[in-house]
Amino acid sequence: MQQKTRAASFLYVMSWIYLVLALGMIGLAFYNLTRADVQLTFAGVTDAVFLIIGGVLGFLAGIFGLVSKQLKRCRIMGLVLLLIAAVPLAINLLAGLTFQAYWKNIAVMILPFLYLLAALLKRSEKKPIETQATEQPVSTPVEPKRAEQADSKPQDESGAKE
Repeated sequence: MQQKTRAASFLYVMSWIYLVLALGMIGLAFYNLTRADVQLTFAGVTDAVFLIIGGVLGFLAGIFGLVSKQLKRCRIMGLVLLLIAAVPLAINLLAGLTFQAYWKNIAVMILPFLYLLAALLKRSEKKPIETQATEQPVSTPVEPKRAEQADSKPQDESGAKE
């Protein structure tokens, strides 16, 4: 059985966390929009909409992190999720809201940042292993063939002269 590296385990754990928290984000956003005493302000609605979008994309990112062999998808999803999480923060900053609105938006940005970090760490750890695997088989068979060809050519020339 093959043992997972730390970076692969980190991405695996972050993917599971994203799956669970994405469902929580979607449920919380719908709850905040549908409760009886809701006040539909611009900031509240944009937060809820971006939580729903981030939750759906986060659920997909979690699935990609668990089953996808292509780390490029994971990195792209992490970057997109980080940008989506930053939009409500920018809107709240422009609206001049209190710090209570900011910390919530900053907290929402932590999970996409950690997911993107996990995908980048796994990519950087995988790259040296691939280069070693490709260099060794290529260099080993090529050298004996060149030596055989070099030995065979002088014999053929000397054989032709005799």
